[in-house]
Amino acid sequence: MGLNRGSSMKEKIIAIVGPTASGKTGLGITLAKQFDGEVISVDSRQVYKGMDIGTAKPNGKWSESEIEKGGDIDQLFGARKSFSVDGVVHWGIDLVSPNEDYSAAQFKEYAQNKIKEIVQRGHLPIIVGGTGMWLRALIENFDLAATPSDPKLRQELESQRLGDLYHEYKQLDPEGAVTIDKSNKRRVVRALEVTKLTGQPFSKMKSSQEPLYDVLEIGLRVDRKDLYGRIDNRVDEMIGTGLVDEVRSLKDKYGCEIDAMTGIGYRQVCEFLSGEEKLADAIEHIKRDTRHYAKRQMTWFKRNERIQWIEPDDTERAGELVKIFLNKKPTV
Repeated sequence: MGLNRGSSMKEKIIAIVGPTASGKTGLGITLAKQFDGEVISVDSRQVYKGMDIGTAKPNGKWSESEIEKGGDIDQLFGARKSFSVDGVVHWGIDLVSPNEDYSAAQFKEYAQNKIKEIVQRGHLPIIVGGTGMWLRALIENFDLAATPSDPKLRQELESQRLGDLYHEYKQLDPEGAVTIDKSNKRRVVRALEVTKLTGQPFSKMKSSQEPLYDVLEIGLRVDRKDLYGRIDNRVDEMIGTGLVDEVRSLKDKYGCEIDAMTGIGYRQVCEFLSGEEKLADAIEHIKRDTRHYAKRQMTWFKRNERIQWIEPDDTERAGELVKIFLNKKPTV
């Protein structure tokens, strides 16, 4: 992308954001083909191996790649292969097993290294995803690991019910409560812990450093009725392509109590497999909870005045925005 590695210019990256099922993956691939890009998926569920259907992981193939040949970064993160989707390299997928913890701070470090690699190859980093806190941590350079854990407070919080923890967090950090995965007790506990220890909302925790990148944020704006229809169709497709079998296999291997299995789709199918509800009810609950999640995502993204909103199928407008951005004088 013509970046001068010896200068203090910020690296240019594209971020494609929006609610689930809005078409972010497709737009990312289109722009990557047009501008010689590589995609970094910012999805807190797609990092888990074997969780494919329920996370709407794009269909692709793994292959040994010339761009991944035993470097220090590869050894650190264990990424020795590239994942190609329709000819476009994707990162941020299948990083850990479902029973392993994986934090926003870990992902931020991983993504920063990937951006460096992509730029060094002369390609354009394209960030694609809907996990709001992870996106902000990367784009705005939040310091998510700065506050150490307090064992006594952590133990006290972990002994409480998830619903009570979320209610307290919502009172202390309304903005953060909008997008946090409220079904993930570990994340709610950590957010509440940091908020209590620092006296500041977890969502406001920032690094003293400046943002590292010059970013064009493109948001996909979808009519609510249309979006809900997309969600319903996606869930039906997930069921039709084997979500129940995927969850059953994961349940047999890891159980349903691990954090990764609390995500939408996995939690409801686990309840069906455990005999707690009928499959038809589980499917309806997946659709309902996904709609609620999409609504929280849009509330989060609408607060960001930097986002350039387009219609999902307006790839021409997206391309124009990228061209203007890349031709603009880099930020120092």
